[in-house]
Formats: sequence, structure tokens, C-alpha cells
Amino acid sequence: MNDDGGPERPQITRYTDYRAYLRDMYAYLKATRTGFSYRSFARRAGFSSGSFLKLVSDGQRNLSDDSVLRVAKGLGLDAREADVFEALVAFDQAPTDEVRDRCYRRLARLVERDPVARLAAEHYAAYSRWYPWIIRELAALEEFDEDPSHLGRRLRPKVRPASVTRALGLLSSLGLLVRDASGRLRPAERTLSTGAEVRTLAVRNFHRRMLELAIDSLDRVPREERNITSVTVTLDARRYQRVIALLDQLRQEVLAVEHPTEADDTPDGPVQVYQLTLSLVPMTQEVKS
Repeated sequence: MNDDGGPERPQITRYTDYRAYLRDMYAYLKATRTGFSYRSFARRAGFSSGSFLKLVSDGQRNLSDDSVLRVAKGLGLDAREADVFEALVAFDQAPTDEVRDRCYRRLARLVERDPVARLAAEHYAAYSRWYPWIIRELAALEEFDEDPSHLGRRLRPKVRPASVTRALGLLSSLGLLVRDASGRLRPAERTLSTGAEVRTLAVRNFHRRMLELAIDSLDRVPREERNITSVTVTLDARRYQRVIALLDQLRQEVLAVEHPTEADDTPDGPVQVYQLTLSLVPMTQEVKS
């Protein structure tokens, strides 16, 4: 609500889903502009179908480059809002993760002056890189040294000090690292939350990079320091779900190993941070006759 009690105009910089923005913007214009409707919008934007905006908002139609401009005109967006709207559409309708990633980076640049949008971009940056999460795990160790040069050498593969410095700042600004009473950085119990579209893309980026690092480890990590195994099985839908349940159980058991309950469970040699990546993917598909 505005100070006068009326509805607040949706801020496009706060959105990562352009269809959600269209629904909210339509509701706002309907409440504040006399006679506004899907049909009046279509006339103003130059669409022959009076239901065009509703179809797009409901995900039943996509927008072409030309229709993006006409929708922006029909909604009465200014030049900056139109640029952000165009970037939102490109992000949502990108055909691959590589293109979506480029589109999101452009979108983040356009909305960086908005503090809420900037926070979402920081979430994305944290999810999209592998080493901030390794640094966060290292921070739980008593011997943790936050010197960027030392940390960069501690990571495998090594990371430049400047990148480590940015990662430390990012983790701190997101509240994922905090200083304890003695001034030492420690991991905080907090999860990240951002738009589902951004989070999904960023997590896929994270998994993709971790899988790449696992492949690279075949050459760069001595055999006795890594373990990579695989098994090929034939499963129907029911057995697939059983394997998924087993993998979830394994994840929980590995986390229990990381945090033992025995008081006298002391480390056996140097402690390292490991990444366990499990994948169960179909290698065949149905062939239509």
C-alpha cells in the first residue's frame, strides 16, 4: 500500500519472473486506472486478441521481440523499466542454461541500484561458484586462517587471493559467515532464499562445476586421495525411486559421519573438505515406432 492507502505500483527490479510481474502489474492497473482491462490493454499495445496479456501471464504464450516492446508500451513502462522487462523476458525464455546465465548477468547489471535485487544477485553469485562453500566449510575448523593468500593455496584447485577476498565478503554479507566473540569467522546456520528461477539456474551452475571438478580430479588428484566409482543398472520407475531413497539415506549418513556424537572422536590426520557428488541419470530413452 502507498501512504494514501492505495495499491503500490509493482517494482519491476524486484522480479525474476516476468509473468508474475505481468499479473501483478495488471492487478495494479486494474485497481488504479478507470476502464483498464485486457481488451483496453490489447488496443493500446496493438494486439488483435483481447486475451493476449492473460495468455502470456498464465504461461500459455511466449513473447517475441516485437511483442515485448508492445507489452511495455501497453503497460506504460518508462525506458528503464522497458529495458528491465526485456531482460526479464530474455532470461525466462532462454533456450539453454548458458544463454540464461548471460541474460541473468545482464539483468543483474540493470537492477544493481535496487538493494533487494542486489541481494538476489549476491545469492546467485554464492550459488554459482564452487569455492565459497568450501571456504565456509573450512571456517568450521579451529585452524582456519582467513588470509586470502593462504586460503587460495588451501583450495584445490587453487584460487586467486582476490577471488577469495570477494568470496569472504560475499559470505559475510549474506550472513553465511559471522564473527564470534573472539573475532574469528565462523559458519552461521543459515540457508539462502531467492527467486526459484534464479536459484534453479545457480544450483545447476554449481552442480555442473562440481561435476567438471570431479572429472578433472582424475588427472590432478592422486588416486589414493580420491574415490570415483560407477555402476550401470536397469531400473523401472518403482526401482528408480528406491535408489533415490537409498541415495538420500546415504547423504544423511555421510552428514552424520561429518558430525560424530562420540566425544573422543579425534581427527585421524589432516582434515580436508570433500565434495561428494552422486548422479543417477538415464542413459537410454524410449524410441517411438
